[in-house]
Order: sequence, then C-alpha cells, then structure tokens
Amino acid sequence: MSQASTEFTNPCIAVIVPVHNGERFLPDCLDAIAAQTFRDFACILVDDGSTDRSAALGDGYEARDPRFVVLRQRQSGVAAARAAGVRAGQNLGARWFAFCDADDLYHPGFLQALYEAARSSGQQIACCRYDCFTGGIPAEAPAPGETTILQPPAHLDALLHDHNVDYGLWNKLYSAELMTPEVLDNGFSYNEDLLANWDLFRHAQGVAYLDFAGYHYRQHSDSASHRALPPESIDQQRQTAVYIREHASPEIQQSANAFYYEKLVYLSSMILRRDDPTAYRVQINELWVGIRSGLKDPNLGRNPRLPLRIRIAAWATVHFPDLWRKVCRSLLKDRR
Repeated sequence: MSQASTEFTNPCIAVIVPVHNGERFLPDCLDAIAAQTFRDFACILVDDGSTDRSAALGDGYEARDPRFVVLRQRQSGVAAARAAGVRAGQNLGARWFAFCDADDLYHPGFLQALYEAARSSGQQIACCRYDCFTGGIPAEAPAPGETTILQPPAHLDALLHDHNVDYGLWNKLYSAELMTPEVLDNGFSYNEDLLANWDLFRHAQGVAYLDFAGYHYRQHSDSASHRALPPESIDQQRQTAVYIREHASPEIQQSANAFYYEKLVYLSSMILRRDDPTAYRVQINELWVGIRSGLKDPNLGRNPRLPLRIRIAAWATVHFPDLWRKVCRSLLKDRR
C-alpha cells in the first residue's frame, strides 16, 4: 500500500478486486467502480503476481483518486488475494466489504442499493441478482425500493439452490462484523466462494435481497468459469458439498442433502463431457459409487427437494452410463 493511499481512512465500504493478468478488462471494471453513485468507498486492487500491466493500470487509478489502493503479492490464488484485501480494508477501518472480479462490472447504483438495503433492514448481508454479458452490458434498470428479507434458514436454502442469490461473493455486501480474512482464505481454489458464503451466511441473522441485476458478469473464453476443470477441482467441489452437509442444522439438513446429491450428479456430468476422462478415473468412480448408493435413499436420490432433471440424470448415470456419456458430450459443450 502506498504512502499516499494511507491518508484515505475509515471508508464506509471497502471494495476488493483480486486480479491476475487481467489488463484486458480491468480498466472497464475500475471505471465502473469509480462511477458508483455511493462515494464513500475504498477500492483495494490486489495484484496476485500478474506478469502483464494489471498493477500498472491500478497505479494510474491510485495516482488520480485517493480512494484507489494497489497491493502486490506473489501469486497465491484468488482466495488469498481477497483475504489480503480484507486485511487492508480492516486496517483502513472499513465497515462493509464488497467484492468485484477484475473482468466484471458494477451497476452504477450497486453499492448504494445494497448499503441502503442492509442498513434499512438491519441485516449484515445484502444481495442482488446478476446478469451475464459478452459485448455491451445489458440495459440497466434502477434498483427497486423494496427489500426482501430472507430469514434463517431460508437464506441458507437460497444460497444452495437459488441462482439469483448464487454462490459468488461479488453480488453481495458484507458487514465488517462478519467478514474475516480467514473465512475467505479457506485453503480451496475451487468453490472457495461457496464455502466462504456458507460460513458467513450461517453466522448471519438473515439476508436483505434486492431483485435487480446489480452485478454484470462477463462471459469470455479466458474466464475461470469457462476453463476445463482439473481433477483437484472435482475433489474440492465434492469436499465443499460434504462440508455443507456435515455442518447443516436440522432445519436445513434436507436442503443440504439435496445439494450434496445434486453436486455428485453435476460433477459426474462435468467429467463425462471431457474428450478424455481417463485423468479423472478416481473421481468418476467415487462419484458413481455415491450416486448409485444414494439412488433410492430418501435423503439423497429420493429427496423431495431434488429437481426431477437431477433424478433423471442420476438414474441414467447408473443404468445407462455409455448412453448418458454421449448425451453429456452432445449437450454440454463448455469446460472441455
């Protein structure tokens, strides 16, 4: 952190932007943050060992606007970068935390809307929908004045099953009372955001939800969401689902069981779409054992919370594996 940036203290919100070789889209991302109608924020850009001009671009914003801060670290992964940003935000005295990926964009009213929703509702987490774009951003509508409160355990159920709430950290605002570097830097490289949110949501007394697309999620071939998943990703995603199932209260257990079984079926389909799945032999065998053993289990394959499409996919995985692999390869083109 530069000497000049330390003069800007006690921001209401710290916006954490982890970046690794993101110069292509980073200026758009930082421009959207600078254009927020809510002005009392610090933007902490954490350069995670970039070899391109990402850090230099951040330096330019820091030189022009004291609210922008650039941190540099050896490449340690996105979770460690976010944790470093939170530590810096804590040192500045931030009272709330938000996150933005370096290739995405905020709606101009994103921070204002979520801050007002959190404050008016008394909740420690506020959330909104997101939309996806490839070229120009979708038409932006103003944030609604009405806030929906997701009370426990409905907020945890929404985290697991409602794609409007989603697993991501980036469409949410968190109170500094909840947020810690440790909850972010959880040792995972995949599903690290879901794992962090599960622990954050479990300690929150609900979530304030706004039904508007406040976060614009860019789709492009180099994004993490489009890269082929290595075997360790399959392991970590399954471990996350196991953790959630094991740490679910009785009120949310049925939902967590359904999430766990759906994750097994989903990960199996991810492997089956691969051109050469042999590197995943251990993972696919473990997944198939779990899917087969749970097929008639009322807590898993016959869980009433399980979508019909997942039940059909599980049945096909067990009874017609060769045909099901052809279906997966035909219909599921991404992440190969």
